[in-house]
Amino acid sequence: MDKKPCNSHDVEVRKGPWTMEEDLILINYIANHGEGVWNSLAKAAGLKRTGKSCRLRWLNYLRPDVRRGNISQEEELLIIELHSKWGNRWSKIAKHLPGRTDNEIKNYWRTRIQKHIKQADQTNNYSAHQSNSKAADHQQASTSHVSGSSVADPMEVYSPPSYPYNTMGTFPVGTFPEQLPMESNEQNYWSLEEFWSMQLLNGD
Repeated sequence: MDKKPCNSHDVEVRKGPWTMEEDLILINYIANHGEGVWNSLAKAAGLKRTGKSCRLRWLNYLRPDVRRGNISQEEELLIIELHSKWGNRWSKIAKHLPGRTDNEIKNYWRTRIQKHIKQADQTNNYSAHQSNSKAADHQQASTSHVSGSSVADPMEVYSPPSYPYNTMGTFPVGTFPEQLPMESNEQNYWSLEEFWSMQLLNGD
């Protein structure tokens, strides 16, 4: 079953946007009697509002020293500095920004400053990740270059020896390569043509 209000006063409490008439009643009452206790003020002023609603309406919109307009860059920097010291103590922060309300500062922090801080953190994390990836790629490329240069291609290293042949297909005297498994104390060598000529002359 739905609960019924315990007295008629609860039924008369009004919610929703404030009217111009209610604003004038609140302004005139505070001008004549001061702020005082807000629950008592609402009842004494004849407003069908809660004390909390009257306090917020006065502090955030109706009091004469409320500062209108966008928050400046200097105010934003001050909010960031004070928030780093006191956290979400908006009322204490608001005391250092004349004309600004704690509710206004809180909304500005959550909708503007906090959003920019998150975006900056994401950008910094992405940049750091890119830098680490480039450094790792550079290190891997340097390692591959060193490893590849230490092992030479056998076809590039090997160069076959060149021997000075003459027109008869023989080696000149004294230039026969030492690598050939052939030893002789003679100073001259027979060519193949000379060998066959000698065989023909001998009748063999």
